[in-house]
Amino acid sequence: MSEFNYYIYCITYRSDYVPETTGHRNEAIYEVMYKDISAFISKIDCTHVDLSYDNLQCHENVISEIIKNCTLLPMSFSTICKTEEKIKLLLEKYYDQFISNLKYLDGKIELGIKVFYKLNFDEEDKKVKNIYKNPKDYMLRKYELYQNRQKQINNHISKIIKYHKQLSDLSHDSCYTTPIKNNLLFNASYLVFDEKKSDFDKTIGKMKDELTDYMIMYSGPWPAYHFIKIDWQGDENE
Repeated sequence: MSEFNYYIYCITYRSDYVPETTGHRNEAIYEVMYKDISAFISKIDCTHVDLSYDNLQCHENVISEIIKNCTLLPMSFSTICKTEEKIKLLLEKYYDQFISNLKYLDGKIELGIKVFYKLNFDEEDKKVKNIYKNPKDYMLRKYELYQNRQKQINNHISKIIKYHKQLSDLSHDSCYTTPIKNNLLFNASYLVFDEKKSDFDKTIGKMKDELTDYMIMYSGPWPAYHFIKIDWQGDENE
């Protein structure tokens, strides 16, 4: 039995590219190939990698290095196979899905925005609790506050959605959520053609200039985690 397992970082088109960076435990990165696709992997002496900052940074560094040179499908952190042969079987089994996703991502990058706004609802809750001692009055006032908060939140979201629509028009695909948690109102990802990035940047700049009451975090390019669709059948790790 081999003393090594094999850590998979990403799936790409087959190439002769050799990453300059190293993987976990400073092991060399290399390709395992099947037809016209390949997996970038490195040897590893365990079956699971702990989710620490250094380990996560290593995973991301490898993917960030490879994505500069080719379209890729990032694999989940700590995706490990027991043998190179099993990696080839994985490439064979999911070949059609890998090719379909690679073609979908060709010439595109993932960009993201997060929009924050300080909602002072905690202070309102404290005031209501101190003022209304009668349970019925307290619950009625809480309900009124809830309705008022929803109106405030919807008003904030509508301002952001205006720009989201503009950004979506510049994108091949997009998705968003409205967490309303830890001051995060809006979290969105966009799949953008390379040649559209400058227009996308300008729209983000306009958004920041006009929505001065909000903190807008713009990030990317990222590996396109949000736009990959693989129907894993329980064997991503084998």
